[in-house]
Amino acid sequence: MPEDPPLPALVCHYAAYLATWLQVAPETRVHGNQAELRLNFGNKMFVAIFGSRKKNWALHSIEIRRGEQTATFTRGELAKAMAALLGHEPLASTPQAVKGTSGPRTDAALRERRITVIRR
Repeated sequence: MPEDPPLPALVCHYAAYLATWLQVAPETRVHGNQAELRLNFGNKMFVAIFGSRKKNWALHSIEIRRGEQTATFTRGELAKAMAALLGHEPLASTPQAVKGTSGPRTDAALRERRITVIRR
């Protein structure tokens, strides 16, 4: 029977924090370079998604789920996610900010990038 992979320290830290703060034991899973921390709280579920890159683990996103509704938060919005979990904020999907540089690049943008020369 294969052994479970070791739980990354960062995931353990978040699990301990949430277990202490909410008095609910989270469920953790590790699969390759991704880890998930799940916590059922009433009719809502808190899901923290972690990823590893070059052996450095980081929190990628947080989801609060209630039925079919899911709100996604960035790692900098942990307080907002916790407020949504506890019912202090409405559970609404966070719209992604659209910047002028986001999205697929056009041929003109690629061409411009290719011909830009940096001189010293």
